[in-house]
Amino acid sequence: MDDILINYETRILVLSISSWNIKKGMNTWPAFLEGHAPERIAHICFRQDVPNNPVCNNYFVISENKVIKSIIKRNLKTGLTLKRCNENVALAEELITQKKRYNKMKKHRNVFTLLGRELLWKLGKWQTKELEIFVKHFCPDIILYSMEGYLYFNRVCRYVKKISKVKSIGFFCDDNFTYKQTNSLFNHILRFFQRKSLKKLVNNTDGFFAITPKMKKEADDFFGIDSVLLSKPCYHIPLVDYSELQFPIKILYTGNLGIDRDKSLLKVVEAIKRINLNKNYFELNVYTSTELSESVKNLLSCDFCSISGAISQDEVLKLQKEFDVLLFLEAIAGKNVKTARLSFSTKITDYFSAGKCIFAVGAKDIAPIEYLKENDCAIIATTEEEIYEQLKTIVEDTRVLRKYAINAVECAKQNHNKNKILTIFNETIENTIKK
Repeated sequence: MDDILINYETRILVLSISSWNIKKGMNTWPAFLEGHAPERIAHICFRQDVPNNPVCNNYFVISENKVIKSIIKRNLKTGLTLKRCNENVALAEELITQKKRYNKMKKHRNVFTLLGRELLWKLGKWQTKELEIFVKHFCPDIILYSMEGYLYFNRVCRYVKKISKVKSIGFFCDDNFTYKQTNSLFNHILRFFQRKSLKKLVNNTDGFFAITPKMKKEADDFFGIDSVLLSKPCYHIPLVDYSELQFPIKILYTGNLGIDRDKSLLKVVEAIKRINLNKNYFELNVYTSTELSESVKNLLSCDFCSISGAISQDEVLKLQKEFDVLLFLEAIAGKNVKTARLSFSTKITDYFSAGKCIFAVGAKDIAPIEYLKENDCAIIATTEEEIYEQLKTIVEDTRVLRKYAINAVECAKQNHNKNKILTIFNETIENTIKK
């Protein structure tokens, strides 16, 4: 790219499904906004938690619970303008109600519940005076949003762009447009409408990011665009030190256990049980906001495995320094085995920043596993038996942990340089504004 002056005075409005809550690790967009003043960043979100990330001071929450109720109560306010607030603030009853309802829905997530949600959003009232006032009062110079498979989200993005009358950039992070994830007829029907919705949004978008080379190729080919490759930056490149490694080896997992990651975690626990028969070679600590079923909790319950609730990102970073291995999980079997086929979990770059060995579990033909394998920067297991064999390899020679920690740090230096990535991000914004 040509050298241009980065304008940190640019007013940026970001739309995403989840809120920017520091305990949830949803920090992809915030990671790109370093150097921008919080008062010049605004965020519109649709659920789940109190927005409290210090990167932004201006939040607007559209309550899904209120949108559904507005089908009958047409005068109901469905959006709420907020300044950044703390977790202990009694925010609003609708956010608490919405969070409970969303967690309940996740347990029964299928194509019919997703189609039902889309119908409710179509009937509900989200296009409100409050939303219009928030957007026009903030007066953005550019709008950023992820390219989602949610029809209602894409509809809101188009509306916000229309009323703001500024340029926008879309970010392709997940496979929301191909038929390659599943052979289910009903899922293909849903995907038909998702593709149609995304095509309409693409036609209303001025620039694009793609999170992996594989994503860029497929999105560019399908939509006829030329996206800019953008991965989450590593903010800290640490030194690697395994000089005092002792058994039990401490494994840490922090994050979501949805889309069959809990099943992969169960496979890891079963493998450790086999290895720990005569001695505790491994102990496993899990921190997650996912509400696990009682059956999964019972299966995970053992003397070497501890399950705790979500913690803040700062606490996660502190914990990572105390552990020997950082666990990365995706589905290795079942209906969600291809969900992450084009994705690149931002957890990977967070792990790179810790200077620890990554133990990655996932299907062999998904983008994150392919990336880790190509860069030889993680111990990888793609089947149940491989999980056991790879853990056994660690017990036989713990020096392998240091080897892969060094490889991860080198990958971070080469591919996730903060200054390089933030320059790409900011220059793309400025170039898009000038189009």
